[in-house]
Amino acid sequence: MNRAYAAIFLAFGACLAFSGCGGKLVYGEMEEPTLVLSQPLGQTVPGAPQVPVTVPQNLVTFTFQVPDVPLSGGSTTSNQSGFTIGSSMKLNQMALIMPPSTNADFNGIDTMTITISSATKSQTLAAYTKDPAHLPGQTIVLLPVQDVELFDYLTAGTGGNTITLDVSGSGTLPANSWTADVDLDVRLKVTAGWP
Repeated sequence: MNRAYAAIFLAFGACLAFSGCGGKLVYGEMEEPTLVLSQPLGQTVPGAPQVPVTVPQNLVTFTFQVPDVPLSGGSTTSNQSGFTIGSSMKLNQMALIMPPSTNADFNGIDTMTITISSATKSQTLAAYTKDPAHLPGQTIVLLPVQDVELFDYLTAGTGGNTITLDVSGSGTLPANSWTADVDLDVRLKVTAGWP
């Protein structure tokens, strides 16, 4: 191979490498496929009569504390010291987990939907539909319904960032008082490029 062809080959290879990194000279990416954020529900729910009920949206709402992620940009990017920073946090699954000492379970729940909201928008985040062959017991798992960018719903507060979640559903609620931990299993991705 003569020098002219070698130079063209190297230039072509550099262009391919450049385009593979979005045209950035320096590029880095960090991905955590599963990170579980957990917090107590924060209240004891009284037992309910054993009759089927429907819980509409906007009746049961709670906030979930999200730890500070220093490189958060949601569906947009930010620029820090010349680096373009982008980040994404999306749901793998959500679970409500009663402690073993609780004399209650979620077996009577037929459907449950979690909606995430901010001051300007809301979106269905996760849902559960009963499978009579596999009752949930004390752990009910909700799977993502849509590909929701959680960073787009963060609200800054004095105690850190929060997201607001709304619970709706149908079925027979537990007969005995209960509480639960709320687990959000999320995947986190951060990219940085320069210039």
